[in-house]
Amino acid sequence: MYFSRSKIPFERNANQADFYGHLGIYGYKREALIKMTELPQGSYEKAESLEQLRALQNGMKIKTSIVDFVPVGIDTAEDLEHFKRIISKAV
Repeated sequence: MYFSRSKIPFERNANQADFYGHLGIYGYKREALIKMTELPQGSYEKAESLEQLRALQNGMKIKTSIVDFVPVGIDTAEDLEHFKRIISKAV
């Protein structure tokens, strides 16, 4: 299908579709990792900065799971500081 940092599908009509967040924990078979790293970046990966899209755009399959919690995303320095504050309160 497709990964994005934005909501898919676009929510024109509220409460009509389920949305899932992205928790990036990856496990690759050796052969798949070699194949993926030899492929050129496609337009989707360049647009979203998500390497899974290189695999999908080139016909590779990705397995996903649904979990019942919202993870903390760490994509920026500010996200990391936010995460550190959460952890310091839990210790």
